[in-house]
Amino acid sequence: MVTDQNRRSLLKAALFGACAPVMPLGCASQPASKPALIGCAIKGRDKFSAVIADRNGQAIKQLPLPGRGHGVAVHPKLTQATAFARRPGTFLMVFDYQSGEMIQLRPADDQRHYYGHGVYSNGGEWLYVTEGERGTSRGIIGVYDVAHQYQKVAEFSGFGIGPHEVIVMPDDRLVIGVGGVHTNGREPLNLDSMQPSLTYLTPNGTILEQVALPDHHLSIRHLAHDGSDTVLCGQQYRGKPEDYPSLLAMHTQGGALKPLLAEPEQWARFNHYIASIAANEQWILATSPRGSCYGIWSKQTGELVELAALPDASGVVAYGDEFQVSSGSALVINHRYPERAVQHVSNVQWDNHWSPIA
Repeated sequence: MVTDQNRRSLLKAALFGACAPVMPLGCASQPASKPALIGCAIKGRDKFSAVIADRNGQAIKQLPLPGRGHGVAVHPKLTQATAFARRPGTFLMVFDYQSGEMIQLRPADDQRHYYGHGVYSNGGEWLYVTEGERGTSRGIIGVYDVAHQYQKVAEFSGFGIGPHEVIVMPDDRLVIGVGGVHTNGREPLNLDSMQPSLTYLTPNGTILEQVALPDHHLSIRHLAHDGSDTVLCGQQYRGKPEDYPSLLAMHTQGGALKPLLAEPEQWARFNHYIASIAANEQWILATSPRGSCYGIWSKQTGELVELAALPDASGVVAYGDEFQVSSGSALVINHRYPERAVQHVSNVQWDNHWSPIA
């Protein structure tokens, strides 16, 4: 339920939602750099923002958020993007990434909360958002009509509880990382009976396929695809603290989930959690802010080829054969494997995920 305090926070953010350039530029000034990345950031104690950055991860504009953000969806045609509150989230914010102006700040519906992720349809008509029913964690994909002020027009459900990330495939199928965890706030309540899955839906919400890993304590959460038919899913392990199973898997619809390979002591470095994932033709990169590291796997063999330390490793995007990784320590890594990674300092304390602007 959206409380009066939540609504006051949203109104305050709306009143101060104009663009906040990092350099001493007015909102009407044109930045020298072209917007290329969007992510959420921490600006200080209880201060959060959505950040529009250039190709090197340097901020161009920042928009205040009423709470901590998580993922960002970028429209495929319009200069619009949507930032989502960290779960259990009470808001989503739509903004223009060229002008830096907020378009809409929308509170979650009564008895609903946001899980922190969403994605636009390939044609840009719809915004699909992972949501949950308060009190039960029943999983919902909220469908919002972009052309009509992001009105909610449908809800898809019936696929399980605790959905986290949703992505859209090139052929318009939706894929959901269903975590399977019932929570009260952020407290898990059903670890013994959780049922995570990787779920495929038609654009109209019909379930096409659901697959799961053998260990039901592997909560499927973050997703990516390789530009074709392969889906990558990253897990959060909710089992015994001393166990270190594979936290990353590949899947093509109709087949089995294939865990990627690393030694238990290498998986231990990820501290039971995979955050952002990106892939190109040869390599897969996944980050772990809890483990302050990232790993690179061979897409062909499924084997870990590099494990690197990065404090609070968070977002990742792929530009051809080069990966770019963000961190909460304001470092940005450019890595064209097997070449040596190049590190530089950003002007942003990045938080959670990055989304590229096409």
